[in-house]
Amino acid sequence: MRTDRKKDLDKYYNDHLKMKIISRLQLVTSWREIKGLESAVWEALDREDKAEQAEQEAFEEWKANK
Repeated sequence: MRTDRKKDLDKYYNDHLKMKIISRLQLVTSWREIKGLESAVWEALDREDKAEQAEQEAFEEWKANK
């Protein structure tokens, strides 16, 4: 891929990583491994959501103080 735009590069590399993860997931066979992965994904999504909320709250506080 030939581009200098950071947004395009980020999308390309993120998609590439997602495909690697999906190919590795196909190797998982036991229920325990699948549930462990599901739990890890939900925890990561929860942390990401909390970080976004904290960032939004900080922005609102900054906006109110300005």
